[in-house]
Amino acid sequence: MEKLGSLGEDESIFSNPDSLEPDFVPPLLPFREGEMKEIASTLKPLCAGGSGRNIFITGKAGIGKTHAVKKVLRDLREETKNILVFYINCWTHSTSREVFEEILSQMRLPKSSEMTPTGMLGKILLRSGERPVVLCFDEIDKAKEHGFLYSALEEFKKKVLILISNNEDFLAGLDERIRSRLLAREIIFRPYSREEMAGIIRERRKYAFYEDTWSKAAIEAVEERAFEAGDVRFALHALRLAGLKAESMASRTVMKEHAEEALAELEK
Repeated sequence: MEKLGSLGEDESIFSNPDSLEPDFVPPLLPFREGEMKEIASTLKPLCAGGSGRNIFITGKAGIGKTHAVKKVLRDLREETKNILVFYINCWTHSTSREVFEEILSQMRLPKSSEMTPTGMLGKILLRSGERPVVLCFDEIDKAKEHGFLYSALEEFKKKVLILISNNEDFLAGLDERIRSRLLAREIIFRPYSREEMAGIIRERRKYAFYEDTWSKAAIEAVEERAFEAGDVRFALHALRLAGLKAESMASRTVMKEHAEEALAELEK
């Protein structure tokens, strides 16, 4: 006979576990409204057919830089089809060839291993026509070379380049020819306060778990350690792992011991 209050084999305390994935962009991004407004205002001239100012976004890891940009770009895509929007992670695509191949892929254009980066860029320019372009290069400090930046600045007439990096000194190390053409507006993301980190964790729990599945002590343990780490991704991993540990014990509630086990495991 099933123990009263225990979780059945076909039951789960998770309502939407995908919302704990680092790439999940929630409908609301609390405490980053100011930064998103700055980014959106810089892109606004593109909607009128002009060229906006390039942007350099910096700040510690795990404090919402990528999510804020993705949210603004998603809203831009929904607002107009006349602007081409590309997001490229330079850790994954670290050379000019790989960057242009990724842009071709996002445009659903065929690419050939025999094509040079210059040839790929020509194909992109031909397809884009006179439409304004937003090119977001995340983890830009992980790129092995920056020829694609120079090409984009020179060849695209109506554009905004968005560079995202944890390294606040990245621009200083760029080739002078690129830096002088970039003239980027810098947007610095400040760390979250303790109250803000708690609010973000509270929102994500609403997306990911059914109601009343977390004890107050478990929530406080995750909030405290996440604030010390200063990284929302740490909090997401902790929420998921603590939930899995509770389920492995057939518990309908994530208790403090589940959270502490998860946190100790993550800290290793």
